[in-house]
Amino acid sequence: MKKMISTLLAAALCLSMSTVAFAEEPETYQDMDTVTITKDYNATNTGTTSPAETFKFTIERTGVTDAADGVTAENMPIPTIGSVAYGAGDAGSANKSKDITVNLPKYTSVGIYTYTIKETAGATAGVTYYGKDITLKVTVIQDTEGKVRVAAVHTEGENEAKSDHFSNEYSAGSLTVAKKVTGIMGDQSKDFTVTVEFTAPEGTTVKEAISYTDGTEHKTVAVSDWKNGKATAEITLRHNEAVNFTNIPYGVTYTVTESDYTSDGYDAAAYEFGDGNKKIDSAEDTVTITNNKGTTVDTGVFLDSLPYIMLLAIVGVGAILFVSRKRRAFED
Repeated sequence: MKKMISTLLAAALCLSMSTVAFAEEPETYQDMDTVTITKDYNATNTGTTSPAETFKFTIERTGVTDAADGVTAENMPIPTIGSVAYGAGDAGSANKSKDITVNLPKYTSVGIYTYTIKETAGATAGVTYYGKDITLKVTVIQDTEGKVRVAAVHTEGENEAKSDHFSNEYSAGSLTVAKKVTGIMGDQSKDFTVTVEFTAPEGTTVKEAISYTDGTEHKTVAVSDWKNGKATAEITLRHNEAVNFTNIPYGVTYTVTESDYTSDGYDAAAYEFGDGNKKIDSAEDTVTITNNKGTTVDTGVFLDSLPYIMLLAIVGVGAILFVSRKRRAFED
């Protein structure tokens, strides 16, 4: 028992000495030559297809502190930054998150180096670009071996909060054009022709097709259909039919115009817009077009006067019978 206790005490003593020795070892650093930033490309609404897009960046010197004499914000080393490419439909998909590589330069002086990263704004309709500055801070130290080391790198977003994830968004909605035919002479089997014109926001380009189904035929407003920022689609509608245009980028405005059917006896078409601005800025916009055709039906005798006419007829027949009886009685 004594031997066992002695052995345990010796082991505990050795373990304690080992722990102290570990704590006294100097902290070491490894050089870092790259840092990654993660881009999250989200979709505002489900069922939309984002266009292929490449996000590009610039990086600028901001300032340096605690550096050697002669190292200034104007001449300090500057990193380089790459771009990140997405394919069609990647926004909001399993491929929405991708890394951007920042290549660090070779530093020859200690210091805290600060840079500003900016995303280059593109011109794709429906895409929201990251408009805020991203701060990159690189801490360079001199280690115990007398070497200059990159000890820490981090990025900061809004309010100087540390973050390495920055988001973009693709926003697109839909437009439903519906038809109603009213009036006792309205032909609910008649086809009405409607033209829908889309206009892209100024300075932007629509880079993905708008889809719709006209009757049983699936169609698109293709990218090549856009001319000078405008594209049109012609559809036909009957009573209680609707055509749904999908994947229209936010900011796109529209006009809906039906052909003139007043020569066929219809009133001027009435339009009911769900969005008075006629602008795609939500998941779904709607417009209902109503065509009315009525007339006066010539029924001859108005039904509401018939009881009075019948009453007068009965009185007349009674008078004739009364006179006939009096005449017979007189003749007798």
